[in-house]
Amino acid sequence: MASVITNHAPPEHKPLSLRAEFLRPTPLGSPLKVHVESVQAGRRISVFDARIIADGKMTARSTFTLAATVALTALEKDYATETAPPMPDLAATRPAMSRAPHGGPWLMDVLDGRTASDGSHWFRWMAPLMPDDRCTAFARMLGPVDFAHGLARPGLPGRPPVTGWPNTDLSVHVDRDIVGDWIGMRPVGRWSRANGLGVGTSALYDAAGQFGRVTMGVVIIP
Repeated sequence: MASVITNHAPPEHKPLSLRAEFLRPTPLGSPLKVHVESVQAGRRISVFDARIIADGKMTARSTFTLAATVALTALEKDYATETAPPMPDLAATRPAMSRAPHGGPWLMDVLDGRTASDGSHWFRWMAPLMPDDRCTAFARMLGPVDFAHGLARPGLPGRPPVTGWPNTDLSVHVDRDIVGDWIGMRPVGRWSRANGLGVGTSALYDAAGQFGRVTMGVVIIP
């Protein structure tokens, strides 16, 4: 959805935020149709809605906000209330060997995942996400960051205390272009024992430091 929307947006507009809602599993191997609707086409802000249709059913929908950039001469330098830690030496970190809990194909089959000594998690793609590398850096980032809620769950390292913990949505905000192939996270999770709901969130990092944040809601299966 993010890649298709980007092709509809004005070329001078950059990604600012995306919220996706996962309504049902998107089947593997089925052709996907992406329907895009322009909600606002302003000079500074553009907003688009998108839906994925597979086998005649809507499996996901999203709202994507893009903005034209403007240099802030009133700021002497970039402003941040926290300093991003340095990027770890990933060449000296062993790749994570991970198999799908269900035994079938899953996203980690095409991702290079590393857990650094400082506790951060890093991912990069080992295969193109779309033919002819037509996928934007923003769209490539969305797959890895969807792991944030699972990387901050009870029982790690080891077996989880529940059957499942799917996230129902994904919200991502960025404040600049993504640099390099690696996407890093330091996830934080909260699970409520009383109602079976949770929240996963993380700051997002690349080779140049922090560039955004991801948050998702979690529905826990006993």
